[in-house]
Amino acid sequence: MAASLTWVANLCIYIPMTLPWDYPVSRVFWVNGATITSTDASFAIYSDDGTRIYTTGAVAMSGASNNSQYVTPSTPFVLSAGSYFFAWSCNNSANRVAGTGSLTALAQRGGGIFQEASAHPAPATPTFAAAAQAVYPFCGVTSTTTGF
Repeated sequence: MAASLTWVANLCIYIPMTLPWDYPVSRVFWVNGATITSTDASFAIYSDDGTRIYTTGAVAMSGASNNSQYVTPSTPFVLSAGSYFFAWSCNNSANRVAGTGSLTALAQRGGGIFQEASAHPAPATPTFAAAAQAVYPFCGVTSTTTGF
């Protein structure tokens, strides 16, 4: 179950993702937390070597709390089968994104999750550091233009 997370301002989380087949990306999304006013978020996709493939840049968070917020790329693209990092960052703290806080930093490190302490919006070149926060934002990509 999603819960609003206490976020650290400008923290960027890098989540590993492996796609077994080519995946067309029509939109990216994250789930907003309980407090979204006066906040910008950023979502990015990196190859496994840290090359940035896509970024939303800084986007004003909007819509209802605890609901998905979507960003449509100017040009839809295809992620080839392979390994990637999905990145999410926010320029503010306290209840900005929904996710889980039940994964300890140790569990996140074991799952290949990295972080960067001051990276908003998601940077052109990430500086991967060991996960030290117990936060995991719900974010991702979808091939649909509406809903999932």
